[in-house]
Amino acid sequence: MKTKAFNPAIEAITAVLLLLWIYTGLNKLIHYDKFSFEAGRSPFLQHIAPLVAIMVPTGELVIAALLIFKRTRVAGLYASLFLMTLFTGYVYIMLRYAYDLPCSCGGIIELLTWEQHLAVNFIITLLTAIAILLQSRLTMRNKQVISLP
Repeated sequence: MKTKAFNPAIEAITAVLLLLWIYTGLNKLIHYDKFSFEAGRSPFLQHIAPLVAIMVPTGELVIAALLIFKRTRVAGLYASLFLMTLFTGYVYIMLRYAYDLPCSCGGIIELLTWEQHLAVNFIITLLTAIAILLQSRLTMRNKQVISLP
């Protein structure tokens, strides 16, 4: 892939992540009681549900803010990769080991089956990793161009 195509690809993936984090973060805050209740029903989160209910939507909105600005975009991409990896792992563990599958997701995500949710999470995680790799190559390419006599 030519480096000229890197920037639009990075921008497109960043836009998807921005929509995802703003939508899910605000949805969880708007429907805080439901999100908190459902998080408390999770066999793996019930003991830390109050903390999760505050930290997850806050983290999602902070990551969205990081993605908005060019100076903090790389940090936002890495934070997105970290959180998406956690969410993907959580969905996988729930599918594999939980006897009950309460959904603390909001909005359109709650319309998906757990298997579909896992697939969507995996795709978003993969796209985020691709954006980080493209950004890294673009940064290296720009440094090489600048350092040439």
